[in-house]
Amino acid sequence: MRVEPSWRRCSLHSTLAPLSCVLLIVGVMFGCVTLTPRGAGVSVYRAPLDGPPSRRNMPGGCRLVASKPPIDMTELDIEGQNDPFRVQRNEAGAAGANALLVLSKVTVSRHDLECPTSSPITDCPPSFGAWYRVVFESYSCTPDALANISTTQPTTGQRIAR
Repeated sequence: MRVEPSWRRCSLHSTLAPLSCVLLIVGVMFGCVTLTPRGAGVSVYRAPLDGPPSRRNMPGGCRLVASKPPIDMTELDIEGQNDPFRVQRNEAGAAGANALLVLSKVTVSRHDLECPTSSPITDCPPSFGAWYRVVFESYSCTPDALANISTTQPTTGQRIAR
């Protein structure tokens, strides 16, 4: 019977373990999107995608800079984070916008019997909740127009971040 020294008994699993730890750390460091200084200057407003134009139009003093094609997002993606639209805020800021209008509508409602719609989705793990169709529009607005959205036009949108 042949006995190998302990230093030679190195399995593939044990040699890949340090590499996988390094890759995990790198993934966490670069996988999280941080808010850029320009993105931090972008206010976020929400309105219904299928609502009448009076409920989803920005006021005078705002100029459309960019509009993104619709995407699908889960309720958990939208409501389960502190700043769910930071990527779009960064893009809007880089394009010269200072306001982001998030238009959304429910395409698939919640189907989890243990998570009624009256409960916050963050109280319902592991459910993703409802599915939304979401459109992002970036605007360049005057300071007066931004103040007007925030105070006197609640029908235009709900301010959620700055």
